[in-house]
Amino acid sequence: MRPALHTLMFSGYPLERVAPIVREIGYDGVALMCQAPHLDLDDPVNSARTAAAVLADSGVQVVGLASGLGRPESFEGRAAESELEGVSRAVEAATILGAGLLRLWGGPDGSTVDDSQGLMAAARWYRRAASIAGDGGVRATIEIHSIGFASSAAATCQLVDAIDHPNIGAALDTGNLHASVGSVSVADVQLLGTRVADVHVKDMRGVASGEQHTLAIDDRCYVHTPMGEGEVGNAEVLAALAEFGYSGWIASESECKWMRWEDSVKAARHEYEALTDLI
Repeated sequence: MRPALHTLMFSGYPLERVAPIVREIGYDGVALMCQAPHLDLDDPVNSARTAAAVLADSGVQVVGLASGLGRPESFEGRAAESELEGVSRAVEAATILGAGLLRLWGGPDGSTVDDSQGLMAAARWYRRAASIAGDGGVRATIEIHSIGFASSAAATCQLVDAIDHPNIGAALDTGNLHASVGSVSVADVQLLGTRVADVHVKDMRGVASGEQHTLAIDDRCYVHTPMGEGEVGNAEVLAALAEFGYSGWIASESECKWMRWEDSVKAARHEYEALTDLI
């Protein structure tokens, strides 16, 4: 396993400023946020070429693209086709950048695997998306999140198995899963098994509903914290992944917010040290 940085941590800064400090800290790779100023999927070729040159100058590899794709209003009809066009643009960018992974969302808010018809329509769409990605030599993954079909380990397994495509896998986000179901454990890793093709880690802790928080799901409230200062079971999860033989990238995707550049850099150093210790 190797540590990477999700560029969400530096979402307000251009890559020209981010890439050198990422490499200086020690990261070899980044999961690239598919939003300006990092990557613009409305102009995938020019944007990807610019990003590729900047990252190559700093010796940083793009390990995957973190897209917002996979949340069409409907998985059938024009909305679905338009979202697939977005997948094609993302794959075009990924090919230029040499990114081996494309993260997709598990559907819009309100999607549930209990809706058998909706699940089958989504499975057909993801099957096509996986084929488009595969034609470009890119692995498609679906991120576990409280929003959408992939809202738990069991639901994610049901979705991936319904898609039944060799080029689709699960993106295990430890913080997302923790917040979605109230915890993340070795049992989740064991259930997901070899479906896991991408891993993101973050930390958070629960707070009372009346307290200041950065995330609310149902009646649970959380505040994002630096790695090691929250209650997400990242050490147990990485140990379980190692037992399964997972040897891919582990992307630090801290969602803490810092107002100053210096504080962002300090936080990125902390996350690197904490993540390398976990690995």
